[in-house]
Amino acid sequence: MVLMSSSSPWSYFRIAFICTALGLGLAGAVGYFEEVGALKAVFLCTVLSILEISLSFDNAVVNASVLGRMTPVWRHRFLTWGILIAVFGMRLLFPLVIVSVMGRLGPIATMKLAAFDPEGYSEIMHRAHIPVSAFGGTFLLMVALRHFMSEHEHYWITSIERPLARLGQIRYMDVALACAMIALVALYAGATFALS
Repeated sequence: MVLMSSSSPWSYFRIAFICTALGLGLAGAVGYFEEVGALKAVFLCTVLSILEISLSFDNAVVNASVLGRMTPVWRHRFLTWGILIAVFGMRLLFPLVIVSVMGRLGPIATMKLAAFDPEGYSEIMHRAHIPVSAFGGTFLLMVALRHFMSEHEHYWITSIERPLARLGQIRYMDVALACAMIALVALYAGATFALS
């Protein structure tokens, strides 16, 4: 086994590795006691962890570009509050809020549903799938348009990005394009439902 020095890049991940090992151990224990199977629970949590990490790379790139322009004080605040909001807000509280609103339940009833009735919780989340997907898709569309409709130092696809950057000089053009795309999708979806 190779020991890591304190200056090694891997030393930055020591806490993450410890938390991952503890989390997988807890998953194995829960799987064992709930008669799901320890190995199955560890496998599922490993796959979900890999999926979460791979889907978070785009956020890391955006955050790195934002952090580079911040003062050290605001960088610390961004990392502290951003991690709390991302982990606890969006992954724990936001799904509870969605189930609470869609199921017309109070916060306590929603937490009880999440803890003791996973099938009922899942059914409400499934009913909320279309509005949540629409919101998330629109948000990602706005992020992409804002990126491609701004001036850059380097362009990957010059023939597309330069005209979009020129178009982006018109105020609120990204919003207008997003609304036009949403209208087109709505028309197409309405025509598809009418034919079926």
